[in-house]
Formats: sequence, structure tokens, C-alpha cells
Amino acid sequence: RDIGGEGELLLAASKLQRLFKEPHHHLGANLHFSVRAGFSLFSSANDDVNLAMRQAGIALNQARYSPQLYEVYSPQRTRNLHAETALLHKMEDALENGEFQLYYQPQMHAGYNTLLGAEALLRWHTRDNEVLTPAAFIDVAEKNDIIKPITWWVIKSAVARLARWPEALGIAVNVPPSLLLQDDIQSVVYDALDIYGVTPSRLNLEVTERIMVDNQDFMLRQLHALRDVGVRISIDDFGTGFSSLSYFRDLPVDEIKIDQSFVRAMLRSEKDHAIVKAVIDLAHNFSLKVVAEGVETRETAERLTQMRCDILQGYVFDRPMPVEAFERQYRL
Repeated sequence: RDIGGEGELLLAASKLQRLFKEPHHHLGANLHFSVRAGFSLFSSANDDVNLAMRQAGIALNQARYSPQLYEVYSPQRTRNLHAETALLHKMEDALENGEFQLYYQPQMHAGYNTLLGAEALLRWHTRDNEVLTPAAFIDVAEKNDIIKPITWWVIKSAVARLARWPEALGIAVNVPPSLLLQDDIQSVVYDALDIYGVTPSRLNLEVTERIMVDNQDFMLRQLHALRDVGVRISIDDFGTGFSSLSYFRDLPVDEIKIDQSFVRAMLRSEKDHAIVKAVIDLAHNFSLKVVAEGVETRETAERLTQMRCDILQGYVFDRPMPVEAFERQYRL
């Protein structure tokens, strides 16, 4: 039937989405369908059928990366898609040409101010002499397969650096939730550690709370498999998303990393102060280490030390820096 406008189209699409979310029964089996749809508005004033079909195809491609089952063609979204495609090609070239680098931010023993290790943070040195943080490109990378080779490069580079550092130091790297769904993550980590002869416990894989939103049973198996390799697991940005007391009980993790938003506000907000103190105490009750990131003042560092926080990270010690500068600064 004819659709009278965008509102009616969205209503029809929503009904279609609900229909395909329901299981369908055939020969005694429950069948689940995965469907994506792209729509383009077409009227007598715009009777170019070929153009409408191309626009619907663009919307379909956008729907493949959308949490919804459908997308309606939008010129602005198309421009965004073109920009993302261009950025994706640049990332592919950057990976091939060695434009990605790891910067290192120190992690310090609370109270003693001795170096325990560092967090490895990805930076992109573009051909235009810009230094981009992941905020400028990681969302596009995570929507595409390129996040996988980038993350594997990060892990291998960090392990190679560990092989050159004293045995007492460790390195933490971020692992996107999508890559924990990859069966080969354990082999990538194991092979890197084996090739460079690095003690597994010196590598800390930081994952966010988002890992437990979907596929909880599978994610738990993946985390256990990584722990079997011998690496440490840390929950990053703890407290910002889907925090649950069951994490302390159920997740095979070694460390909780309190999000910097709480740390930065704790001296001026009694509630944030109480949250930080409660997380530290609860984590210690479960024999977990606690890292506070975003430590920007000596007063904050001293208060966290009084709270028995284990590890401190933030600008009060150093900003992230290229590996050469880091090794000079800490005489490695």
C-alpha cells in the first residue's frame, strides 16, 4: 500500500521490526530471523525510481551498523557515511604505514610514588602532522573490522615493550568489548607473550563494564580463558555504566579501575567521595586491586592513599608521552 509520509513509514517499519523479533515456528522448531531494511521516500514529484532505489540501498547499508532493524535515507547521514568511509581508508593506510604509536602514562604505587608500570594509550600521528587520540577515530574503527588489527597491533607492541622493561613493571592495554567476542583473542595474547618471553601477569587487559550487557555467559568464558593464559584483567571506567555488585562476585578480574569522573570530584563532593571509598573497601574485601585514574592534584593523591587505594594514575604524575620520553623520564 502507499505510505503517506515519513511518520507513517516509521510506524510501518516499527511494526515490521516487532514482527521479525518474534520467534517463528516451523516443523516444531523455533526460527529466529535477522533482518535489515533500508527505506527511501518516493513521491510523484520525485519519480526517479533508480535514485530512490540507490537511496534505499544506502539506508540498508547504514542499517547494518545500526541497533535498529531499519534506517530511512537521510542526506546528512549519507554525508556522515562518506566521511566515515574516508576515515576508514585513512586508518587502513595508517596501520600499513606505521602511523599509530603507543603513548605511556605512568601508574604509581599509592603512598610510595614508585613506578609500577604504565597504561599504553593509542595515538595516531597523521600525515598532516596531527596527533589524534582515539576519541577522533575509535568509534568508526569499532564499527568496522579494522578495530581488530589495530588492537592486535597494540597488544603485540605493548608486549614487545614489556620485554625491554624491568620484570617488576607491567603494562595495561584497552580491549574493546567487540574483540572479546573473537575466538582468537586468547591465541593472539598467548603468542605475543610466548614470542617475547614475557611473564603473562605483567600484561593487564582493561575491559569496560559494557562487556556484560550482552552475551554474558560467553563473555565470562572468554575472560576465564584469558585468565588461564595468565594475564591480569581489569574493569575500566568502573561506576559509569552498568556497575553491579555481582561483578565483584562473578567476574574473573584482578583489578577495578575507578572512573576519573568520581576521582576528580571526590574532594568537592561528599557523594563522590563516599562512592570512591565504598568501591575501594568493597574491592579489597574481594581481594581486588584498585586503580584511581584522573588523579590531578597532590591533595587527591594523598586522600586516595589514606583510603588505601593501591595504584594512582593521572596528570599529577605525568601526562601520556611517547615511549622514548617515558623511558628517559623513568630511566628505563
